[in-house]
Amino acid sequence: MARNKPLFFLVVLSCFALSSCNLHRKTGGGGGGGGGNATVSFTLVADTLPTNPSILSFNVTISGITLTPATGTAQTLQPSPSVVDLMRLQSDTAFLGTLTSVVAGSYTVQVAFSNPEITFLNDTASAITIGTASCPSGAVCAANLTAAGTPTIGSFTFTVNSMGQRGIGIDFNLKNAISLSGTTLSVNFNPSSPNPGVLSAVALPKTNANLGANQLDLIEDFSGVVAINGSSVTITSPTRGTLTATSTSSTNLDHDPSGTLCPSGTTTLSTCVKASQVASIDAILDADGTLSIREIEPLLSAQQDFVEGIVAAINPSSQAQFGIVVTDKPSVATTNSLISALKVGDLLTVNLSSSVNPFLVDTKGLAVDTSFTASFNFFNGQTTTSAMHLGQTVGVHVIAPFTAATGTTPASATADTVILRWSRFRANVVSTTANTINIDTLPSYFGISTSSQGVVQAFLTGALGTDGITNLDGVANNTSGLTTGKPVGLRALYLQNTTNTATTPFFAAKIRQP
Repeated sequence: MARNKPLFFLVVLSCFALSSCNLHRKTGGGGGGGGGNATVSFTLVADTLPTNPSILSFNVTISGITLTPATGTAQTLQPSPSVVDLMRLQSDTAFLGTLTSVVAGSYTVQVAFSNPEITFLNDTASAITIGTASCPSGAVCAANLTAAGTPTIGSFTFTVNSMGQRGIGIDFNLKNAISLSGTTLSVNFNPSSPNPGVLSAVALPKTNANLGANQLDLIEDFSGVVAINGSSVTITSPTRGTLTATSTSSTNLDHDPSGTLCPSGTTTLSTCVKASQVASIDAILDADGTLSIREIEPLLSAQQDFVEGIVAAINPSSQAQFGIVVTDKPSVATTNSLISALKVGDLLTVNLSSSVNPFLVDTKGLAVDTSFTASFNFFNGQTTTSAMHLGQTVGVHVIAPFTAATGTTPASATADTVILRWSRFRANVVSTTANTINIDTLPSYFGISTSSQGVVQAFLTGALGTDGITNLDGVANNTSGLTTGKPVGLRALYLQNTTNTATTPFFAAKIRQP
């Protein structure tokens, strides 16, 4: 895959509107009442990117989801946490919560958004203006904006029956909210056109969701610190809140990236994950609003300073320094955390420790290490940035020395552990087979020519939903059902060689279309 010239090293913009730049993170509670006892659950996805700039993170605050009946009293759900990164939802789904006492009737849906925070690569030829600040061409910049709005989901009403169980999938159109007019970037949650605007919705489960009876949606790769109570697992994330799900007889148990925790052959939850470990969970949203575990894997043996991000810069003069845009913070140290102030969308310079451990790859049960060993070893076991590529997502264990961000200078961290994790992006489908997709038009932050094509490998040798099988959303059975010429949302390992010539650089855990 041909590459463009390297990106500028990381640049961060200061706040643009004085005190209005401060982000106030709300911690909402449960939803409102009513006289009935129907249950309505809500999920959120995102799609349709603007042409420019190339967005790496887009955080928004959701202060409430309001159901308004034709007559009677509206009810509001306050999601917790209220801040979501919409770029993560190109392939994944966020669970926003459940209203458990909804009066029977017909409703419209409104969602209140505010406090957009955007991190992007300026992939245009000119500087981009945001408020009073400027982002140079070729730079990665972060900005807090002051837009707010409460869009109604157009042409969507739904009916709730007493004792019913319903799910609503909300879709956020990124292109309709983020606009680059000339050289000025702005966000508008209530654009005058097009129609529909920012939001649309469908009843859950969606067509070709590939779920079982009484299952509404799939919440994937929710990572954080583990607490266990019998068959119930609670994952607590510093950035994404708390998720509690129950294991079942069909729960898949996968080993950690090192292969030492929950090793192959483990058959019980209690021997797979332990309290205070860091783990990732895939959970099914059931029709009654509860969650059941489809897959769980430990990531780290103990709670520690661990942050994930998209590789956005690699220092060409050093094989030990790179820059990431933070996309998740699964855990922080129990005492004297170095990364407590880091949040999603921040820029972070990472310096590899002189005694860095051999790099690891999180396969999530996919047979990358056994069926594609050469590709697996492009990253696994390496110790320098020669194994890294723009667009990869890595998790790093942060150790001292650590320098906090100052002004426009990003924070700087030292890392002794690096794990390749999951890149989330949209690309155009060129052609397909039953198990592969040929794609082009990757996001510019990959540093790859938009005309260059690459192959995505899917793992579809068993029943959907079983261990080691790629999750399909919106497409039945296998990848030959994808529509060519249309975008696809992917969560994939990005494994590339040092000469950027690997024909199959992507290995998919999730494929979504539309």
